[in-house]
Amino acid sequence: NQNTITGRYTNETISFIKKNKESPFFIYLAHNLPHIPLFVSKEFKGKSKRGLYGDVLEEIDHGVGKIIATLKEEGLENNTIVVFTSDNGPWLSFKLNGGSAGILRAGKGTTWEGGMREPGIFWGPGLIEPGLVNGLGSTMDLFTTFSILAGAKIPEDRIIDGYDLSETLLHGDPSPRNKLFYYRGIDLYAVRLGDYKAHFITQGEYGEFGKKEVHNPPILYNLSTDPEERFDIAHENSKIIKEINLLISEHKSKLVIGQDQLVEIE
Repeated sequence: NQNTITGRYTNETISFIKKNKESPFFIYLAHNLPHIPLFVSKEFKGKSKRGLYGDVLEEIDHGVGKIIATLKEEGLENNTIVVFTSDNGPWLSFKLNGGSAGILRAGKGTTWEGGMREPGIFWGPGLIEPGLVNGLGSTMDLFTTFSILAGAKIPEDRIIDGYDLSETLLHGDPSPRNKLFYYRGIDLYAVRLGDYKAHFITQGEYGEFGKKEVHNPPILYNLSTDPEERFDIAHENSKIIKEINLLISEHKSKLVIGQDQLVEIE
């Protein structure tokens, strides 16, 4: 019954916290909503001004509040970090039921900012001071960061994609990440270096794929001043393009491309 699944996920999480409060624990709570198709419980149906999508979000938000309250009730808030984030932008082919990326361009499936950039909220009253961090981070960094915070040793026999963001979170240091590679399938579509993002291939979002458009030279945006990715500044920034191309060469020299798991293997 998907109408009750958000509440059941929340209750299961609360139960797990109470059962494991005496020892270190890790919870990965991956709500399947607000992915399409949308469902909401009777208690939250029609509650928001944003229609069904808003109702779904309000129920998720309510559940997060209950989880935070449980951590406080059990005296765990000063030794726990809660992270709230998402995996992709709005599924635009479902219109209002697919969400919104605000000013960011395009949506789910694309390597435009509307498809890839997500809010990241870290809550930990005993560890993290309230504030706004503008540095670059990725969900790939969670593995490395949590491992470091837990005292685990990061493997040295392989390349680890994640950066350790613990000093950024705990002490406000600048983020150690200044680059990001935007893949779609096994193809590299775009690369970010600092504030600059170069698109080498662009394509429509899921549901309205359209043709791949290859850009040679790439199109370039400064995301600090143009997060909407509207104004191509590649022509006057050939030095930045050169730096990004060198970064790609280094990246590909160490990359072993895995088997595509979405196609049949003969």
